[in-house]
Order: sequence, then structure tokens, then C-alpha cells
Amino acid sequence: MALTKIDPVHGVDLADKEYFHVRLSTRITGLTDNTVNVVNFNSNGVVEYDTKSNWDSTNNAYQFDSADGVYLITYSVGLQSPTVSTETIVDGAASMMFSTDDFSSVVNAPQFGNGMRVQNNVGDELGSVPVSGSVLYKNTNANMKVQMRVYANTASGTYSISEQANQMVGSTVSDFANSDCTYFSIVRIA
Repeated sequence: MALTKIDPVHGVDLADKEYFHVRLSTRITGLTDNTVNVVNFNSNGVVEYDTKSNWDSTNNAYQFDSADGVYLITYSVGLQSPTVSTETIVDGAASMMFSTDDFSSVVNAPQFGNGMRVQNNVGDELGSVPVSGSVLYKNTNANMKVQMRVYANTASGTYSISEQANQMVGSTVSDFANSDCTYFSIVRIA
């Protein structure tokens, strides 16, 4: 007898649904600025959902289960200077990169991401920045994987990736102590 999960509201069998979510559980510190880094969820994160067991821990990547599925991909990352109150981030960016060969090379298209030049209304650079986005993606390859990469340029020469919103503000705010700010999620919608 096969085990299934039944959605109690809609009566839909969820056993064959594909969804994935990974989040950072420990801050990643000491990343060199002006360098693109893969977010190391394997050593510093937790896979919350992986209904198809497609997480590639070696490459910190998810492999799509369907060669022709349509997916909703959502990501967020908290980029932080070493000391939020005194250090500054000049630029910050995040990108979801795709590959069919375990990232020996990346697929030039599609890729998506977001970035920004970080300044307040009087031109001061800030100590932290969230970068996030979402996209609908139509997969066309049975071997396609996706991973999150980040970039920051700071005044101090290093940066961190925060796991909680609390760290982004540089003080302890209990309401945000367990608010994840670095993650990515994938849901097959068609």
C-alpha cells in the first residue's frame, strides 16, 4: 500500500507534487567582497522540503524532476557587512544560475537575479541589504540544476550572508529572531 498525503481542504493527493525549500540556518561570514560566491546551504542550511529528493548537496543545487515542467522559483538573501552599524555595502546582487553539467559551465539563458547600488536618501552607503525575486521558469532539460550565487562590494573587504532578519538590522529584535531571510523555494505548477 502506497502512502499518500491528502490535502484535507481540497481532497487532492499530494504524493506526486514537486516542491522544494532550503533555508540558511547559520550565518556565512568572511566572504571576500567583489567575488561571486555560491550560497553554501549544504554546510550552513537546512532542506525543509524536497518531495522528489533532488537536492544536490555537492553543488548546493536543486535538479528539476521534470524535463518540461513549469516552476515558480522564489529566492531571498540577506547581504550584510561585518558590522551593520559602522560598515557599508556599496553594491549587492543575487542570481539563480542554471547548469546541465554540475556547474562546470552555466547555461547563459535563462538566468535571473536582482542587484542594487546601496545608498540612502543622502548618499550614505548602508550596512545590509536584502535581495530577492521570483520567476516562472519553463524547464527544457532533464539534467537542469539551479543554485543561488551572491555578490557584494563592501567598504571592509568582506561580507556575510545572514540567516535571520534580526542580523540585518544590527540589533536584537525578538520579533525577527527567527525570521528567515536567506532561502530559495521551487514549486512545480504545471
